[in-house]
Amino acid sequence: MKLANIISIIGHPMFMPLYAIIILFQFNPYVSQSLNEHGQNLVYLIVTLCTIVFPVLTAVLLLKFNVISSLYMKNAQERKWPFTLTVLWYYLCFEILLKLQLPKSIYLMIIGAITVVTIALIVTLKWKISVHMLGVGGLLGALIGISYRFSLDWLLIILAVTLISGLVGYARLETRSHNPNQVYVGFIIGLSIELVAVLL
Repeated sequence: MKLANIISIIGHPMFMPLYAIIILFQFNPYVSQSLNEHGQNLVYLIVTLCTIVFPVLTAVLLLKFNVISSLYMKNAQERKWPFTLTVLWYYLCFEILLKLQLPKSIYLMIIGAITVVTIALIVTLKWKISVHMLGVGGLLGALIGISYRFSLDWLLIILAVTLISGLVGYARLETRSHNPNQVYVGFIIGLSIELVAVLL
């Protein structure tokens, strides 16, 4: 159970956009050469603030004002406001990055992430989908799409993220946070949306 909790933290969906950007800069020479180190660090900062720091602060404030009962938000209905505000933070991230004239792939990934969170918001009003699997599935879909667009040999990276996806799915089941259907559907939707976003 302790291992499953650690995996759930490392594989939290709020980290996925940052993981994707790091992989993009470190392993895609077409993208990394388009920005110097200062520019890359600026992108890291913007993505970290908008997809991790601001959503966490938002959740803490919602907890303080009793909008949610815990930061885990295990009740599907409690996720409505956190998800809505997260969509806005992601959109802010997109608008700020637009001003930097970055490679198109970065914008496509952010658009995909916005779409994934929006779908999570809609679905979670009726059904508790696994947001962890939406996130890690989205990461995998983005990497597959980018490797195809740039003809990159990312087989080992894709296999590693596929393995990580399985571990995150195991962790969500082991902690009894979700049932198998919620895990599988979340993964498939996340992967499909990011793959389509990056390719189209």
